[in-house]
Amino acid sequence: MAREWSKQQEAVFEWFRNPERKRAVVRARAGTGKTTTIIEGLSHAPERRMLLCAFNKRIADELSRKISTDRAEAKTLHGVGFAYVRRNWENVRVDGSRGKRLALEACGGQAAPDAMVALVAKLAGLVKEMSPHACRPAEVLDIAEDMDCLPDEDWEDDGWTAERVAKCALRAMDLAAKRDGSVDFSDMLWLPLRHSWVRGQWDLVVVDECQDMNAAQIELALKSVRKGGRVLVVGDDRQAIYGFRGADSGSLDRLKATMEAEELPLTVTYRCPKAVVAEAQRLVSDYVAAPTAPEGCVETLPLAQLAKAVTPGDFVLSRKNAPLVRTCLSILRAGTRAKVEGRDVGKGLVALVKKLKAKSMPNFLEKLGAWEDRELARAAKLKPERAEVKRAEVEDQAETLRALSEGLSGIPELEARIENLFADVEGAPALVVCSTVHRSKGLEAPNVFILRSTLVRKDKEGKPLPQSKEEANIEYVAITRAQKRMVWVEGDV
Repeated sequence: MAREWSKQQEAVFEWFRNPERKRAVVRARAGTGKTTTIIEGLSHAPERRMLLCAFNKRIADELSRKISTDRAEAKTLHGVGFAYVRRNWENVRVDGSRGKRLALEACGGQAAPDAMVALVAKLAGLVKEMSPHACRPAEVLDIAEDMDCLPDEDWEDDGWTAERVAKCALRAMDLAAKRDGSVDFSDMLWLPLRHSWVRGQWDLVVVDECQDMNAAQIELALKSVRKGGRVLVVGDDRQAIYGFRGADSGSLDRLKATMEAEELPLTVTYRCPKAVVAEAQRLVSDYVAAPTAPEGCVETLPLAQLAKAVTPGDFVLSRKNAPLVRTCLSILRAGTRAKVEGRDVGKGLVALVKKLKAKSMPNFLEKLGAWEDRELARAAKLKPERAEVKRAEVEDQAETLRALSEGLSGIPELEARIENLFADVEGAPALVVCSTVHRSKGLEAPNVFILRSTLVRKDKEGKPLPQSKEEANIEYVAITRAQKRMVWVEGDV
């Protein structure tokens, strides 16, 4: 039986069919069948070589299995970039330590402090991805300030000023541009742009999840289109929530303007029921429920009842990790299997525990407090917008470790609890998934419980702050994970 397509989807297919229509932006809201529409659209396009740019390897593999025409292929932009590198540098291998190795050389060799070498390596990687043509210290300093890659006062007293770190990052980039038989992850995107290796080889390029990609990824994609070829950019500006890690969150509207592209909307969701859509419309007015959508429901629940209300397969979502830890532990105590999404988050917490080198739990909590004070003092010197984000990150990390420490008598127990609680839950046996909103993006569940208080930003005195656009986007992403029932959980965790 042939599938029935909406008028909006048919309009996208018509664009694919018409080779005279060169540039388009598809603004696809949450759960609107974006992937299905793109895959079907490719089968209507007349082009002989088509590229679908995917956000990560898992998505690229999934799209490759779904593409029905052998004229199209799905790749990550890191994969596209690495192919350009290998074409120009034979026998090159991937070396995740390359950035740190070159940063060490840029900082003057073995006498350079490990902390400053790591900072330079991190900053050089960010610049490659966020501003791939940067060549002046001032440009690097702007990114260092925005992304919290600045040395603290102690290092500045030792001569490692922000300006010195910026210059070292530029030197590390110059070294990275030279062939040494290896590349790292950021080099895959940056080297083809630095050396002008990119050649237009696809007749049609489709860029998916544009709002989550960085500047280097977007430039690489656009330059991979042959002269006279076509470009379709797909994304949801209201799901732009990764600015803190270098995503070009304003890319959709900017590309629409610079490419003089037409816009094609996908606003009808096939994921969310009508009641959930109505809740999301407070934030995104053009979001529409499918005519066949069930009514669904939006409820409220006191925090005290949450542990008994959730069942395996449900999501519990929070803006921060600390409330998730407390919630997950309470669910486990109630006898239901649960995990906190993010094995890498757990590894980061264990690394901080080890870094503090505490000899006992009281000593650990004392050192944790001192670490928090130092990091908050550093955060206060950043640009106001970044300072607020950094402050929230530091406080959340400290509160997460305090929550994990409750009831424990030793450091080995704390490390074991972290390793047992945090996991990558995709594909795991049925359990309650406790996740930050950021980690839930792209996922869905029949029942979604949202810790409402965690979505409210507060200042140093604990007073609520006005909701920024990105915070509104985070709330929208959280709401739109629900397939049947969405529950606001009321109360401070």
